[in-house]
Amino acid sequence: MQVSEASWRTSLQLRRMRSLLWGRVLDAKLRDLDRAIKAFDPNQPRVPAGNSDGGQWTGGSGGGATTDVRIAQARRGRRGRGSDAEATPAQLAVRDIREAQARESIRRVQEIDPGWRPRQSADTGSVPGQIRRAEGQFREAETRLRELANQEPTSLIDAFRRQHGLDLLGEPIWSGEQNSVSTCQVDGVPYVGVNSQALTYSDRDDATAGQLRSSLVQSYPRTMNTDNIGRYPNNAVFHAEATCLLRAARANGGTLAGRTIEVTVDREMCPSCEKILPLIGLELGNPVVTFVDPVGRVRKMHNGEWIE
Repeated sequence: MQVSEASWRTSLQLRRMRSLLWGRVLDAKLRDLDRAIKAFDPNQPRVPAGNSDGGQWTGGSGGGATTDVRIAQARRGRRGRGSDAEATPAQLAVRDIREAQARESIRRVQEIDPGWRPRQSADTGSVPGQIRRAEGQFREAETRLRELANQEPTSLIDAFRRQHGLDLLGEPIWSGEQNSVSTCQVDGVPYVGVNSQALTYSDRDDATAGQLRSSLVQSYPRTMNTDNIGRYPNNAVFHAEATCLLRAARANGGTLAGRTIEVTVDREMCPSCEKILPLIGLELGNPVVTFVDPVGRVRKMHNGEWIE
């Protein structure tokens, strides 16, 4: 069935909006949980035993449970975890934060090593056990990231292609002649970038690249294509070099300001990237970025231009 360009664009916009909204909801949730932990007072009085809210924290006057406690109880009920009923609000907040941290670290590892999984822990029957499990998974993921960081960039790219670029029969499904993989490190943490045709290119990647493209079109209308925003040179925001930088920036507060970064790529740079990458650098805080391609060509960009 033929899909019109208008329908395709509408679908793409909806995917980007969903990804952006989910990111904002998650950020807000983590901020709320962090405030809950900081506000927790273990000496706060509880409702006496024998009351319907017995054992729960009060507002400090010995009366009934506070609104915050009732909200926490309702949230525990919605989760459906039986152990939540015995947990304190602070424990639940710590668990949710630790689990979010573990998920984010695991996601970053699997962007590079998709077959990696943390060990499963059987100690999950209680909220303290769930906290220990999340902390253990976080440590495992961070350890794996450090191991990946110690690999040579070309070895990391080769391993990534072997895992992502072959079908069940070992045949290539993601041609190296048509697609790129890049890698870089920021503060000792490795990142891998792929172009938008790769299986691991996510809705989040797509939404971030779309935002960047809109910003560049607005800031540089004489350089960017305003008639067909999906064509040269705008398409560079969806290429492996840009994806690598965008993922690194996303993990570092949205900016790479003050950084010196080396990006290794397994294909020669295309004309779109040659034209747009220095502008992307400005949008991401103006780091000094060196690109190394498979034939040994080295290019360095800073202040919106190529300096070598």
